[in-house]
Amino acid sequence: MHTAMVIIPHSDDAVLFCGGTLAKFASEGWQIILVHVTDDTRDSVGLTAEEAKRRNAGELQESSRALGVAEIVELGFPTDSLADVPLGQLRERIVYHLRKHQPYAVFSFDPDQLGEDNMDHVRTAQAVTEAFWVAAFDLHYPEHFSEGLSPFSVCERWYFGRELARPNHIEEVTDFIPKKIEAFLYHQTQIANILHQLILQARTWGRRINIIEDAANGDPRGLVSMFLTEQAEELGNAWNLGEEKLGEVFRLERFGHLEPLFQLHSEPIPGAESSVRREGLDK
Repeated sequence: MHTAMVIIPHSDDAVLFCGGTLAKFASEGWQIILVHVTDDTRDSVGLTAEEAKRRNAGELQESSRALGVAEIVELGFPTDSLADVPLGQLRERIVYHLRKHQPYAVFSFDPDQLGEDNMDHVRTAQAVTEAFWVAAFDLHYPEHFSEGLSPFSVCERWYFGRELARPNHIEEVTDFIPKKIEAFLYHQTQIANILHQLILQARTWGRRINIIEDAANGDPRGLVSMFLTEQAEELGNAWNLGEEKLGEVFRLERFGHLEPLFQLHSEPIPGAESSVRREGLDK
């Protein structure tokens, strides 16, 4: 059984950016490990930091269960403060969990995404990308090896983001969008925080956005369902998936410019597990 790992700074990032794909992988028998980098203590409105932390952690558990996540790893860095954390400190924790869980595929923010102003997203992307190659070096963090770990290298890197610079893969997730919507709706604390930010910005604009105000004061289910479905529809149409097909888009990397050469000269290792879920990637 293959393992996929998703590494996110905030509790709602996984479901928003790749929830349909994670649910699809889980349905195919993959073990999904979710690494939550921050504690989400400030991702709320009208709560104390400790209450925000408690609620967001509980909602992440429920949301992850809906997606089929097998395990959540909490790193506990302070939220909205990763720019103040030494990159090497964050990288070491990610290297540790790559070596421990040995995922075939890892999902995380793209370090090359455009217009990203959330430094938690940026720093996580930087640390994950550097950890991919550092994890394979036996002179980096050799203290890990006393626990029985060893150098390790991820095969597939599934990068997501608000605006990808070089997207090259769409995953068709039509059947899993209802699961994505269900999972995101567990994040009531994060949803209230997002809606509150939008209301404040609209007020500065001098306007009122009724669908946002109504969702904030009542049930956000309709707004969430509309937003996530329309987003997936737009991607499906842009990538010509077919009528009424929904998708999530990634920059999917394996060996980069060496991929054609390795496809030509590689051969199966007897007894080794191989991924054949995407036609054209594995031969």
